[in-house]
Amino acid sequence: MGHTMHPMARRLWLLAWLSLLGLLTLYFHGREQPSVTASGDLLLRADASGHYRLEGAINDQPVQLLLDTGATRVTIPSQVAARLGLVATGRSRVNTAAGEIQVETGRIESLAMGPLTLYDLSVFINPAADGEEILVGMNALGRLELRQKDRQLLLRPLQE
Repeated sequence: MGHTMHPMARRLWLLAWLSLLGLLTLYFHGREQPSVTASGDLLLRADASGHYRLEGAINDQPVQLLLDTGATRVTIPSQVAARLGLVATGRSRVNTAAGEIQVETGRIESLAMGPLTLYDLSVFINPAADGEEILVGMNALGRLELRQKDRQLLLRPLQE
């Protein structure tokens, strides 16, 4: 014979599981979300691999970003560039961790990261890159002040 659970016990059991799932979602989701300080700076927390990732926008369209101080320029996978409607204006050979490759060059009007927006940036469009993640290179990061401490990165506009 099958074991039946009282309807009230079943509801309480379901409520307990849903509460646990909700708490776990809040815990893991909130850990990697950037925050904005009172002075309008962007504060990022490193992910489990030590990288700084966030949602941003290129030309007002949502994108996934990875900050990369080893990249010379903002680098966009070809499939993402196509979705964003970016037009290549040239070609270049670049050295990557995977070796030398040929990329296309182009420009973006804006790159938004939380409260920070950078304008008129040159970009590489990389046909060899997989996925949706855009590398934010030093041509963008060099326009910001970066401070890293305790697996947190603070970004603010350069004071000139």
